[in-house]
Amino acid sequence: MIKRLLGLTSWYVVPYVVGAAIGFAVFPVWTRHFTVKEYGMMSVIDVTLMFVAPLAKFGLPKSALRFFSEFQTGKRSLPIESYYTTLFIGVLALSGIVVGVFYAVILILGPDRVGGKQLHELFTLAGVLIFLGAGVGVFNASLRAEQKAKFFAGMSVTSLAISLPLALILVFGFSLGVKGIYIGSICMQGSLLLFIFWFLRQQNKLVPSAFSFAFLIEAIRFGFPLVPAELANMISNIGDRYLLQIFLGSQAVGLYAVAYGLTLHLKSLLTLTMVAVMPMYLEIWEQHGREKTEKFLSSVLDYYLMLAIPAIILFSFFGDDIMILMASSKYEGARGLLPYLAAPLILHGAISIYTAGLYIHKRTSLVLYFTLGAGVLNVILNIVFIPLMGIVGAAVATLISYICLIALANIFSSKFITIQLNYGAIVKYVAASVMAAVFLRFIDIEIFLGIVLKLFIGILIYSAAMLMIDGRIREKVRMAFKM
Repeated sequence: MIKRLLGLTSWYVVPYVVGAAIGFAVFPVWTRHFTVKEYGMMSVIDVTLMFVAPLAKFGLPKSALRFFSEFQTGKRSLPIESYYTTLFIGVLALSGIVVGVFYAVILILGPDRVGGKQLHELFTLAGVLIFLGAGVGVFNASLRAEQKAKFFAGMSVTSLAISLPLALILVFGFSLGVKGIYIGSICMQGSLLLFIFWFLRQQNKLVPSAFSFAFLIEAIRFGFPLVPAELANMISNIGDRYLLQIFLGSQAVGLYAVAYGLTLHLKSLLTLTMVAVMPMYLEIWEQHGREKTEKFLSSVLDYYLMLAIPAIILFSFFGDDIMILMASSKYEGARGLLPYLAAPLILHGAISIYTAGLYIHKRTSLVLYFTLGAGVLNVILNIVFIPLMGIVGAAVATLISYICLIALANIFSSKFITIQLNYGAIVKYVAASVMAAVFLRFIDIEIFLGIVLKLFIGILIYSAAMLMIDGRIREKVRMAFKM
């Protein structure tokens, strides 16, 4: 199972790497071409999409992940066509209603109240993207549920590869400015939606007569509580920046945002495996029951901690130097934040494992409660700690609130499923990581990108230490060489 998980993950990595490369390449193009005001408008639209898009989907992508295994194993009286038809048509209908309300609000407010005619036009384009993205989102979730990682990666990479040239042509060739980016996205998403419609029809998966209103209601009941939970998590992620702005000003926000953003990049890289975990454990649950599901989840968590613990320790010791290398010496004031941010954010990357019991038993309302609770706690702690500790107070608030979130997730989920922690292995991961960090303290490489080379050496030291102290690792290496 772990080998299969790694195989799926290798495909999910591809669109992430391509997307990161495109983002890195296009960033200087947009920042140099657009004015600061126009770039600010893009930021407003992106934040709007981030908050409204989940509402438009009604949590149905999560439902697509949860219910597929039940249809696949024949535990539902409905045919598999009802799964695709109900979720696809349902999300388009529901997102159409949300977008209609969105347009009504934009129309009532008018250009003057939303920042001018140009921003008003961008909001109009955003509404189209919200609608199109809902259909594409449910289809992508169904691909994950079916574990069609190659198809998912191919479609995602094709979309990314076409979107950038199209945006460049519209922005520079047709002089459409910021609108060109969003018009290009609409063209790409619209084409994707047409392809999805054609594909589902060709596969006989989109059959209007198979639509089930009862299943749609059940899917909404499961998925919709996760929408405010997702929004609460977003608010928790960005709320500290608003409070830093109030108490300390923009300079502090900039310093904190760089440290937080760098940690999120590391977390995103480590959690790519989790994209494939949920469909797999749901399949195991339906086909093999509780015992094998618990064994699989415990094993995945162990492997995740094998990577996460050295990442936390090495990043806490040497992440500041990477941050200064990437962001310049202007961000020296952010030194000291990473040790507080690394552990909670990276450990939170395994949240899909911590909450597995709640997803399996369809108790998603509990996810809403403890996510909201952690978000409220984060805001309160920021209000208390920022005046006392400055910018470090925001990092400490993040540390405490995320620890509470992870603890509550485990407490609630453990009522339905038990995940075993391998404490002996965790001690070994910590010991090997500390060994690598201490060794690197005595290495000084005075060349450009020297810190990157040091971290690479640290990874080698950690790997060698694990080979020496962990018999399981030695056995897996021997098996790999035999193959």
